[in-house]
Amino acid sequence: MGKINAPGIKRSWALKCVDFASERDGISSLAADIGHSEIFTQIVINRGFETEASARDFLEKRTESFYDPFIMADMRKAVERIARAVKEKEKIIIYGDYDVDGVTSVSVLKLYLDSVGADASFFIPSRFSDGYGLAKGTIDNLINDGVRLIITVDTGITACDEVEYASSRGVDVIVTDHHECREILPDAVAVVNPHRSDCKYPFKELAGVGVVFKLICAYEERYGGADRITATYKLIKQYADLVAIGTIADVMPIKEENRIIVKYGLNMIENTSRVGLAALIDAASQKNEPRKSERAERTFRRKKKTKVTSSFIGFTLAPRINAAGRVRSASIAVELFLSDNYAHAYKIAETLCQANKERQAEENKIMQDAYKMIEERGLDGDPVIVLDADDWHHGVIGIVSSRITEKYCRPSILVSFEGNEP
Repeated sequence: MGKINAPGIKRSWALKCVDFASERDGISSLAADIGHSEIFTQIVINRGFETEASARDFLEKRTESFYDPFIMADMRKAVERIARAVKEKEKIIIYGDYDVDGVTSVSVLKLYLDSVGADASFFIPSRFSDGYGLAKGTIDNLINDGVRLIITVDTGITACDEVEYASSRGVDVIVTDHHECREILPDAVAVVNPHRSDCKYPFKELAGVGVVFKLICAYEERYGGADRITATYKLIKQYADLVAIGTIADVMPIKEENRIIVKYGLNMIENTSRVGLAALIDAASQKNEPRKSERAERTFRRKKKTKVTSSFIGFTLAPRINAAGRVRSASIAVELFLSDNYAHAYKIAETLCQANKERQAEENKIMQDAYKMIEERGLDGDPVIVLDADDWHHGVIGIVSSRITEKYCRPSILVSFEGNEP
């Protein structure tokens, strides 16, 4: 049996040691240059910023800025149609989804349209009675109420039949969404979605509320009498909190435009002057019971500021907002963000907290039922785990399905029946 070339191994090991020592020297040098610890500097290097100039650009956000919203396909058509509706006092409906992204999208657009004098209301379908997205029956009801323009937010990109139906009834539709597009788009007045194959917008990872933010930035630039930078930073100071909540809750990558939004948004939330948001933070933290004085009903003062991070939003605020659409009505979460009365907002916030507790209890019940079924039936070896029951809550089974997939490393489908209907 031949001998191993020991000198070769020693030489290779020596080279690795030299490389490691050189790498450590590089980290130490860069850490000293940018004024941070070596551990923090290693994270910066891992993200691809290996020189002092690139690291400082990244840390100080020198190279990150907002793109021109009019690069997004159909943006000009969208703002021009909205402007006509504002001018002619047409009734507008903001049609949203029932998750956090949808709720914040509706809230931002409603607040902005109110500020420019639009006749705007909102509608969020019930998960239980209306189902997901645009529906022809709902369109009929909106038309009967005098609606002339429907703007979808965080939904609508696959609603080709429904948009065609609305058009046939004389109602225009603007679709704003961020979900993946099919080959055929709805035949709407405008379809604003960075994932369109013909859309040249550079950043594709906006949440639905991020797309809404770009829409109002475009409108403000076009009709607000301000240049692009002024218009953008005016609106980010007003709405970054809600845009950040929707962006974080929808688990969008925190880079480029999202990074700027979240940076401003976290600071804005921590120092919030938005009554509904303050009430939600207080209720979630069990702080600041509602005041009884007349003055206190119009204003609020935070006794102790809550440290706000993306984790606080993702694990404390977002589940409570989401719970509205899962076990109650998502519309109450929008009402919370639109409220300017702290006592009223706090009651809504308490309702959301209670809804979240109900959601947690129902989730745990279904999860235990599902785990028991899987073990008793030996389904853990199936390529896809499929379960059904008559009494599982429709608004919660999706979460449980995710938990099952995580536990058993298999796709899972949960079905709940109402009578003979799944």
